[in-house]
Amino acid sequence: MKKSLAIVMVHQGAELYGSDRSFLSALRALREHHPDASIDVVLPEPGPIVDHVARYASRILYDENGVLRKKKLKARPLGTLANMVRAWRRYCRLFERYDVCYVNTVVCVAAIAALRSHRGGTYVHVREIPSRFALRVFRVLLRFSRAALIYNSNATAAAFGMPGTVIHNGVEVSADSAPVSARGGRPLRLAVIGRINPWKGQQFVVDALRTLGRALPLELRIVGDVFPGYEVVLDQLRDTARACAQSVEIRGFTNDPAQHYAWADYALVPSVLPEPFGRVAIESFASGRPVIAAATGGLTEIVTHGETGFLFEPNNAQALLRVLDHAVALPDDDHARLANAARACYVNRFKVETYMRAIAQTVQAPHDAAATTSAARDAIALQRESR
Repeated sequence: MKKSLAIVMVHQGAELYGSDRSFLSALRALREHHPDASIDVVLPEPGPIVDHVARYASRILYDENGVLRKKKLKARPLGTLANMVRAWRRYCRLFERYDVCYVNTVVCVAAIAALRSHRGGTYVHVREIPSRFALRVFRVLLRFSRAALIYNSNATAAAFGMPGTVIHNGVEVSADSAPVSARGGRPLRLAVIGRINPWKGQQFVVDALRTLGRALPLELRIVGDVFPGYEVVLDQLRDTARACAQSVEIRGFTNDPAQHYAWADYALVPSVLPEPFGRVAIESFASGRPVIAAATGGLTEIVTHGETGFLFEPNNAQALLRVLDHAVALPDDDHARLANAARACYVNRFKVETYMRAIAQTVQAPHDAAATTSAARDAIALQRESR
């Protein structure tokens, strides 16, 4: 009797932000491709993602010490490293049970290091573009692991400079895109959606509005929250928002941001450092909303300036305000054209089915890999041909 395939998937979070949702799509892809497989998922802790994981996983395990968190490392460097070593040993023993080991994001340091001793199929899905020093450290770790690499964008692949497969993320929407309403004389509506942290650019935007853009007729809605322990970042953002001449609304994290995309005229993605992919941009496209984005990282692979939105020089307040001023003055018909093109871009390039097909064809046990190499290439080619 043929032994059923055993797969383990390690993820760094327990919420429902972009990387969490992309992980869920990868899990679903492997479950649908291998319906009889045993698929175990390792999370750092319980959270909103658990109910979604439970739909596809055979079992959910927890290990909080294998994920590299800068705050923990700074507060207790020796204790954190000791916990990492213990987690690495646990993963070495755990991985012996599986045919395929898939690790999502490079911050799952202990799990990645443990891949080296595994003789089955090993994969690391790289979804970050770290700082220069951290990038060198992660390159060493990935080489040591000997795992096959999957990148979420060409920008991420170029940053690491190591062989791998590029698979753009895809998203699934539960409803048709919201109708685009004519603005008339009302202010322009902008939504910034996602994790709040300095490099995502929320503070950059409110600083620009407070100092240089006070005359712009717009409304800003920021949707998201900070990692626990970083509340000072949120406090500063709120203080600056209150000093802006415009209406700046800060809302917490939501599992379903559809209402915020429907409210907005544009999603704003103002990342001040290279964005590895930019899932918010394709969520906005799926909702029928064009995007105003910093021209950095994977965002330049998604947004076409003047066609599906607008790009501006990252971390440049004047460049941002010039684009916003142009968006404010744009006639309703031209905005509708951008919105229609954005939706078409999603349908043609970023549907979740395309992403899941590519994941399922790429993540394979060693005895299946040779037989599926051409199928994997075909799946990746579908994404390239649709650009």
